[in-house]
Amino acid sequence: MTQISEPRRTQRRLVLAFAVTWVSSGTASAQSRVPDSVLTLSALLSSATSQHPLLDEAIARVATARGARRASGALPNPMLNYWVENARFPGQSPGVARDRETQTYVTLPLESIFQRWPRVRSSQADLDAATADLARARQLVALDAARAFFRVAAAQVAVEATRDVRARLLDLVAFTGARVREGKAAEADLIRTQVELDRAEATLALDEVELTRGHVALAPYMGASVAQDARSASQRRVVIEAVADTGFRPLPPIDELLTMSRTTRPDLVSARAHVAATRANVTLERTLAARQVGATFGTKQTLGVTSMIAGLSFTVPLFDQNRGEIQRATALRQAADAELRWAERAATAEVRGAYDNATALSARTAKLRGAMLERAEESERITLSAYREGAASLLQVLDAARMLADTRQMYYRLLFAQRTSMLELRAALGATDLTAAPNFALPTAPPSARTARPTGARQ
Repeated sequence: MTQISEPRRTQRRLVLAFAVTWVSSGTASAQSRVPDSVLTLSALLSSATSQHPLLDEAIARVATARGARRASGALPNPMLNYWVENARFPGQSPGVARDRETQTYVTLPLESIFQRWPRVRSSQADLDAATADLARARQLVALDAARAFFRVAAAQVAVEATRDVRARLLDLVAFTGARVREGKAAEADLIRTQVELDRAEATLALDEVELTRGHVALAPYMGASVAQDARSASQRRVVIEAVADTGFRPLPPIDELLTMSRTTRPDLVSARAHVAATRANVTLERTLAARQVGATFGTKQTLGVTSMIAGLSFTVPLFDQNRGEIQRATALRQAADAELRWAERAATAEVRGAYDNATALSARTAKLRGAMLERAEESERITLSAYREGAASLLQVLDAARMLADTRQMYYRLLFAQRTSMLELRAALGATDLTAAPNFALPTAPPSARTARPTGARQ
């Protein structure tokens, strides 16, 4: 009797050999041994947040705001005047004696001095807002990169699981064909196994297409050179870094996290900075009611006598009192206040949603780690052994194989969703560096991931 190959059963027990490779987040020397053909999440986030064009744009906006802040604090330049009266034209013959008068004086504009502090406060608030927008952009880029990373990881799981099912079906087709030839099985069983093999081939083709799409979405976050070389991007295998086995710990209370987020979220910091800028602009527009204010000091020479010149000039705000601009600045301040209130409300909802998702997914992942996959593997093994002994039907074997593949994909979808939810929670709380270690524990990888070291895993 033909037997289903034992090496394939052994290969199926190495869960992470067919799924996403797991590596230990250990020392720097261990990290240096990761080959270039694999990509870890921390390496991706570091690359994405250091060379993404959207971040370059945000950095340029910060530089622009810093230049405006520097310009706002500059003092006005004085104006030097030299004045001559009763002088002859060049070539004009001497005529009636005239008393030549010369004046030399300096005029210092004063209006910008009165407006300096409102301008400084406004430009400083704009700089704070631009800096916070840069941090927010870094968050969004990191989150999008992480989602693309886990999309590829889930696609890898699906491809490897389907390949494993196809390999088992190939063995099953050979085994069933031999039993049909021996008269111990009906030909309908062989046809059914061949149909299942065809379904596995079609499913594998669709899974590989989804994996290619995932690599295409991931490539832009790996640098311009990788984005231009699709083949180079598709040849990299994502690697999930295992966290320390500290077990599952509940997250801090939601009220504590809400208080933290109100002071650390970049979007709220930016919104408050915009409010401060609009308030300073209201003060600035009020000071502009009196314009062209200047102080003059100098000397005048007449018939060899030197006298002093001093004066003060300003525009009387009789008709134009800048009321329109004051009204406009006041309305912008009210709009900024409303935007801040909305941002705070949206931030509260986002933190609560991310907190609930992370709590539920973390608790469920910690409860199911290892056991979910082990049960499915054990069920498939028992059913296959019973089929070889004639105690189980072909439909039961096929159902057990599909259940194992589905369970593998579902478990890793759950695990990837949990990892993503933790990143989203940290971003909702205002963490700007998502590559750093989290402040709260993550559920660990399945026990089999720590005992089975597939090719490519770090020792």
